[in-house]
Amino acid sequence: MTTEQARTMQHTKRGEAGFTIIEVLVALTLFAVIILVVLTPLTGLFGLNQRTTGQVSATNLTQRAIEQVRGQWLRNVRYDKACIDTALPSGVTVTTQGEDLSGNLIGSVINLTAPTPNPNVSATCSTTPATATQTNNAPPLRRLTVTATVNGSSSTQTLEVAR
Repeated sequence: MTTEQARTMQHTKRGEAGFTIIEVLVALTLFAVIILVVLTPLTGLFGLNQRTTGQVSATNLTQRAIEQVRGQWLRNVRYDKACIDTALPSGVTVTTQGEDLSGNLIGSVINLTAPTPNPNVSATCSTTPATATQTNNAPPLRRLTVTATVNGSSSTQTLEVAR
């Protein structure tokens, strides 16, 4: 066997031995760095997703309360008396105030969610007719402000409801 053949055999044997411990440690370190770079933003995205879910839930709750009040106020007696005959969803605050056709607020703020029991939220709201004073003094518009809070995220919506 010549010297050159012996060197070729040694080189072949050394190449078949596998990775050295240094190569394995370098590969693991690179893998750990890549994992950290990828996972760090993901944890922030999970928190953002949770906050967004709370915001969407709060917005849905305010929308449901708005539709409930608007549906109740389709009857003029409820609109004139600024009352509803069913309870609103829990966690929702609803206030209303009269408004003239120029957009100026008139009258005082009426709270449809507090205190308990609330005279503006009663089962007899639509069964007792509005008095002439209530009907004559009912504003042409009512500004409705609805606020809901779900898991620390809140949503407020304001709209005008016509008579």
